[in-house]
Formats: sequence, C-alpha cells, structure tokens
Amino acid sequence: MGFAPSPASLAALSPLLHSQYILLEEIGVGGTGFCLKVQRRTDGAVFAAKLIAKTRLSKSSLIRTSSWGAVPSGFQPDVDGLLVVPLEAYVLRKVDHPGVCGFVDLFADSQYFYLIMEHHGTSWRSDDASSSLPPSPPITPPSRHLPLDSSDIPQLAVAPPARPAPPPMLRRSSSDLFDCTERHRRFGEVLARFIFCQIVATVCDLARIGIMHRDIKDENVTVEEGSWKVKLVDFGSAVLFNPTGPAPIQNEKRFHGTCTYAAPEVFAGRAYDMPPAEVWSLGVLLHILLAGELPFNSPADAVQGRRRRTKAVLSAPAVDVLDRCMAVRAEERISLDELLAHPWVCGQYLQ
Repeated sequence: MGFAPSPASLAALSPLLHSQYILLEEIGVGGTGFCLKVQRRTDGAVFAAKLIAKTRLSKSSLIRTSSWGAVPSGFQPDVDGLLVVPLEAYVLRKVDHPGVCGFVDLFADSQYFYLIMEHHGTSWRSDDASSSLPPSPPITPPSRHLPLDSSDIPQLAVAPPARPAPPPMLRRSSSDLFDCTERHRRFGEVLARFIFCQIVATVCDLARIGIMHRDIKDENVTVEEGSWKVKLVDFGSAVLFNPTGPAPIQNEKRFHGTCTYAAPEVFAGRAYDMPPAEVWSLGVLLHILLAGELPFNSPADAVQGRRRRTKAVLSAPAVDVLDRCMAVRAEERISLDELLAHPWVCGQYLQ
C-alpha cells in the first residue's frame, strides 16, 4: 500500500532537501515512497524528487558499486569501499537517453533515499477528473537479482533536526500517460503510433546496453502535451544483464511489475524469458492508447488470450501489432527489434 506525505512528515524531511529545493506538489505515491515536484532555490529549475523509504526497499532494489565517484551526502562506503545505492538511481545515472528522465542528484538520511530527477511532462489531472481505469498496484517482492546481505548495507548518517514546516503543497498533479489517457480517452493511430514508437525505441536501446525495465505501463511514462514526447520513469523493478550473453531469465515464481500488464508465462510459476514478457507489456500499453482500456478483464483472460472487444476501429496493421505482442505463447511473440521494425510502428501504414 502506498502512503501520502503529511505536512508534519514533509517538515521532517532532510534539511538538505529543504535547503536546496522548494516543495511544490505531490506528483505520485507508490509502495516504496512518494514523488514530489520541487524547485531549486538557486536558479528556479524544476525537478522531480523521489523519496524512497528504506524500510520498504527490497534487497533486489539495491546495488553495490565502486564506480559512483564522490560519496553522496548521507552515505558511507562499506568496509570494502563499495557504496550501496538504490538500483533505480544507479540505472538513471548510467543511462543518458532522451527517452528516460535524467538523473540529477542522490542523497540520503536515516529514513529515505532522495533521488532528484528531471521533471518531464504536462500536468494532466484536473480537480474534478474522475478515473474509469484505476491505477494498478505494483508487485515488487524481493528477488535474487543483485543479491545483497543485510550486513552489506552501510550505516547511513542520521539526519539533523528537522526544519520548520513548509507551506502546504498542492496534491497530485500527474504528468503520466495514465492521466493523459484519462483526459483524451484514446488516441487515433497516428498519435498512438508516435507515442508508442518512442517507448519501443527506448526499451530497445536499454536492452542493447543490458537494462530491462520490467514495469512498462502508462503510469511509468511521462508525456508532454503538444510535442507528445514521452519518457520512461520508475526503474525500481529494473534488472541489469549482460547484453552480449543469453537473454535474461526470471527464475522466480513471483515477478516485478504489474498484474494487468503481466504476460501469461508470469502466472505459470516457472522460469521465463524477460524480453518476451516486456513485449507483452508493450502490447497492453498499445491497446490502452488505441482503445482507451485494458485488453483483458482478468489474469485468467490474459492466460487464455481472451481480449476485450473494443469499439475502436483499427487498421489491420495495428491489429497485427497487438496480436503479435500479445501472443499467448512467448516463443510466438514478436521480438523487441522486430517490433521496432514493424511497418505500422515505422509509420508505413497510418490512418
């Protein structure tokens, strides 16, 4: 269950956060913390600050690294000189890609990791907006990826006394594709393709350097009105792998991600290849863009491939993309590179 920050809890946040940034809005709440829109005091630049509660972070969401450089405030290197940081921060700092919200800073106190990131996208939610598609809760159980014993976690510096309470913030001004879709209901094929192609290209580029997002969904894509440029966020479930080796495999019965975007093999309770599961999630996302709704009523329907009937009139090439992304048998699913080269995704067939 996610939690929303109260004025008292905001006042008790790191003095370093308060000294460097003005807290503007709450823009997201999740299972491991919450995200704020903040403004840097020195120059007025706006960023997103993700506050990750240490007590809610699984071992698989941490990584030991010797390549960070200067030790961030609130961190202490382990006895072997390695630094333990959130995997999400490590990935964002490693990646410099126009389709990924960029890393800005990282620091910590006794309760939170503070990940400062690029803020991207248009605020879509209005005060009277209602949601017909409730956001899907993430499933992020511990896993064996990047294992880390509790003894490996360094002792972090205790935060100084809290600063006075900041002014009350506005609430939930989301810039993600979920709220964008709620406003527009669904998109025509030209715009849906433009948005989808950007996401697929980013996912393919990440796979080529050994990063799998593993939680592709509309709530993890920010979008800017007018230009319709999109960026991926929330790499808390990501996995690193050797891109020159075999495709990464999920060996656990549980998974990182979101049920409504999960491929049939995820529910089978046995090992499965991660790239085809990523393609399935992309297919679910495309269905939402084109039809304005999830393709399946339940996991059982997903396993059987029973998609909802949609009122949207789609071209044959668009339906072909959906069919090949959401083929029930993983080995029959289109690959990431094939998806990027598909004629509809490339724009050869547009209405």
